Amino acid sequence: MNRTSAVNRRLLLQGLGASVALPWLESTHLAGAETSDAAPKRFGCLFWGDGIHPAEWWSKGSGDSMELGPAFESLESVKAKVNFFHGLQHPGNVCGGHAKGAAGILTGIQPQGGRTIRAATSLDQLIAGKLGDQTALSSLVLACERPVSGFHESGYSMMYSSHVSWSSPVSPVPAELYPSLAFDSLFESRGSRTAASVLDHVLGQLGDVSRKVSQSDKARIDEYTTSVREVEQRLVRLQERGLDETTDPVVLKGLRPADGLPNQIDEHSRLMCDIIALAFQTDRTRVATLLLTNNLSGQVYPFLGLNVDHHNYSHGWKNKEFASITRFWVSQYAYLVKKLDTMQEGDGTVLDNTCLMMANEQWTAHSAPRVPLIVAGGLSGKLKTGRSVDFETSSERRMSSLYLTVLDHMGIRQSGFGNSDEQLSV
Repeated sequence: MNRTSAVNRRLLLQGLGASVALPWLESTHLAGAETSDAAPKRFGCLFWGDGIHPAEWWSKGSGDSMELGPAFESLESVKAKVNFFHGLQHPGNVCGGHAKGAAGILTGIQPQGGRTIRAATSLDQLIAGKLGDQTALSSLVLACERPVSGFHESGYSMMYSSHVSWSSPVSPVPAELYPSLAFDSLFESRGSRTAASVLDHVLGQLGDVSRKVSQSDKARIDEYTTSVREVEQRLVRLQERGLDETTDPVVLKGLRPADGLPNQIDEHSRLMCDIIALAFQTDRTRVATLLLTNNLSGQVYPFLGLNVDHHNYSHGWKNKEFASITRFWVSQYAYLVKKLDTMQEGDGTVLDNTCLMMANEQWTAHSAPRVPLIVAGGLSGKLKTGRSVDFETSSERRMSSLYLTVLDHMGIRQSGFGNSDEQLSV
């Protein structure tokens, strides 16, 4: 069956009485099922701060012959579904300096300095406001580093340095730091089921679904349950390590999950990527952001053989140590890109119906002449992929113009965003 016979997922589940979201299914023979001629479009953004290693951040050409710099080595196998944008920028000093870049990356404006907090509604939350009523969660806002309080010496609130998602000019969206709680929010597994597996609770219903759908759909359900179980088991392994790894008061209250935070950022970020993949696969939400590091980040990378914090390494942005950090974060993004591309949806994959960005607010430690940006996924054919696109010498380099294009491709008409009132032709 082709995409035109795809079942509306929520209506299908109502007919079967299931209480867990399922991946996109093709079967239409169930009573009461309605059809839809298009898979859902999704937007996601991964952000990490404090600049990149410029010498390795390059790409040339397009298609099979496209060449990738060392920073993008992990994306080689999926480069046909990725665009590497070079030379786009936000206006003036939106992203320059450490204190305000995170708040500027998805808003396109320079936050206000001093004690008055004022940014702008971010791209993800604008999309969530328009499309969020179609899913259980309007958006998923995650982070791998705790928010910072106080003021930077430059006069800007540190709130700007640790929030990319803003529901209004004065309200950053609180980010979920705990993978287990993020998982719970997807499957509503709090309350009487706090100690039980999500899959154990609905296994009978999933079996009922499997008996009533096609063989290809049954295979999709099996793949989906395996993915959910894998994430659950990893969370359990974290819990079994015991409470001695964290002193966080939320954990010590004994509320599920008891495992707290992973010890290392590689494990933490990988789990968060898995949760975004499940959220998109099950259509629990169509909008997700993941803040991997704050500006002025204190993250450490012992698994890379590094013993100094991220921010300090950023001041040596020409060095091999910072190059390894840049490659690491791109590899985490590549992991999510590849995972979404294995999830079948209609005639394509979940990635094919998604716009998944990865961005940093700066080029080097204190300079933002251009925004490091990667975009994967084709938004259901709206975005041509597999290209290296250079705007360095273009008269139109506004990143907010790209945002207007993304909004339009998602069916959202917007007269302006950030400093732009024109779409970018991509």
